[in-house]
Amino acid sequence: MMDGQVAAIRETLTDSGFKDTLIMAYSAKMASSMYSPFRNAAESRPRFGDRRSYQMPYGNLREAMREIDEDVRKGQT
Repeated sequence: MMDGQVAAIRETLTDSGFKDTLIMAYSAKMASSMYSPFRNAAESRPRFGDRRSYQMPYGNLREAMREIDEDVRKGQT
């Protein structure tokens, strides 16, 4: 996961006058082949690399929930 991303975005938005702008984090985006049909339809396949390094393993619900809670706390003003 990309720790600190939500806090950095929140700070930048707030400093720029966008205090009420909502943030949708990738806290619980799972590494899954289920995204393939969407990527194919949208013609948005990754051009390089492996995205699994910042996606949760699908069986790791507890850690995903912790990441979501942390992002919610960091995203609040």
